Amino acid sequence: MSIGVTLRRSGRRAAAALVVLGAGASLGACTEVKSADKEHYSPSSITPVKGEKDLVSVTLTREGADRIDLATSTVGARSGGGKVIPYAALLYEKDGGAFVYTNPKGLTYVRAHIEVDRVAGDRVLLREGPAVGTRVVTTGAPQVHGAELEFGEY
Repeated sequence: MSIGVTLRRSGRRAAAALVVLGAGASLGACTEVKSADKEHYSPSSITPVKGEKDLVSVTLTREGADRIDLATSTVGARSGGGKVIPYAALLYEKDGGAFVYTNPKGLTYVRAHIEVDRVAGDRVLLREGPAVGTRVVTTGAPQVHGAELEFGEY
């Protein structure tokens, strides 16, 4: 009903609204999973980390990791002490705390708290964080976080 009123009052906006509505309808059809595909779908999973309160590991499928072009890098050592990670690995909690996703094995990823000293270009210098040599997610970190939130309690 309100769309009809909008259409009568604004000519160009009405055409734009119809284009947007039409595009939304066709995009919705493109994202539908056919019933034959649903049989072969395997979602990511989360598992509580033993001995750690409120910590889970996120395990992606190979297809999921490929779709987000997931990539990792390693925690490096700073000259003069400390650790360094790529800026792309840095994520923030809603309370302002920082974290990364480590990659202990295969397609499994675990959140790790970090304390940022400062950001220097494309590197983050850490006060605290995972051990030097630990693999951290760079490309795809927000999607791993999304998988954790989708299946776990935050």
